[in-house]
Amino acid sequence: MPSLASAPVAYLGPEGTFSNLVAARRFPKSPGLACATITEVIHAIRSGVAACGIVPIENSSGGTITETVDLLIEQAGGLFVREGLTLDVRLALLGRSGTDFKKIRSLYSHVMPLRHHREWIRENLPGVKMIESSSTAEAARKASLSPTSAALAAPGAAALYGLSILKFPVRPEALNVTNFLVLGTHPLIAKTSTSGLIRTAIVAALPQTSGSLHGFLGPFARAGVNLCRIVSRPVPGAPETYVFYLEIEGSAEEATVKKALAGAKRLAASLQILGSYPVRARYRALNR
Repeated sequence: MPSLASAPVAYLGPEGTFSNLVAARRFPKSPGLACATITEVIHAIRSGVAACGIVPIENSSGGTITETVDLLIEQAGGLFVREGLTLDVRLALLGRSGTDFKKIRSLYSHVMPLRHHREWIRENLPGVKMIESSSTAEAARKASLSPTSAALAAPGAAALYGLSILKFPVRPEALNVTNFLVLGTHPLIAKTSTSGLIRTAIVAALPQTSGSLHGFLGPFARAGVNLCRIVSRPVPGAPETYVFYLEIEGSAEEATVKKALAGAKRLAASLQILGSYPVRARYRALNR
């Protein structure tokens, strides 16, 4: 992996996204490389343009980011998880200064905030057209182009795009957390973590037989290894065939985890380890 001092850290851009915020918090001395899509972040890593990349994997209220999971599965063997990051996400309704809620016709945001805040939107912005954007920062940029548009985005995006915070926070009672992964081209088998938490990421294809998933999970249960995340994704061109992305607690070097992985591998059509990585303590959201 290129040195962080010589190559930038790729993130889902543009400037002002939560991925940008996390990248700046984790690697404050490294230049950032804003990418338009998660796919472009992966390309920057694989091509060597970026030392590593930061991508969202899951939002506590919106669910799994399937584009990230699909790319981890597709690039298994050439792309590895090196660290887990978490951010408390606080959103604000951004628009031009003095905008009347009744005059807002279009609301831009990423699909996850739109999904998470749909009830608030229905109550406070009835009849507004919800428009999905590639990121919350891109939503703020688009909202800045029209006096009848607004965006659900990070509060810090307001200053970047000449907007004001019309309502903040949108849902103060709801804790909203997004998990990110730091990805690189070299595997990591971590044994220690400053937070004390280590996870191992796995991609597994299972036989198309009755009870294959139940049997595959058995070795983890018997070894007392906790399963943190499991996502099934369809295999393109193979109807009713699925591959699984999983995360388990512990390092692949631990005896119990090693035993569970060996047992699961015997029951899988294929199994690849994407790394055992430390999970850092959660970052708190900025209120600006």
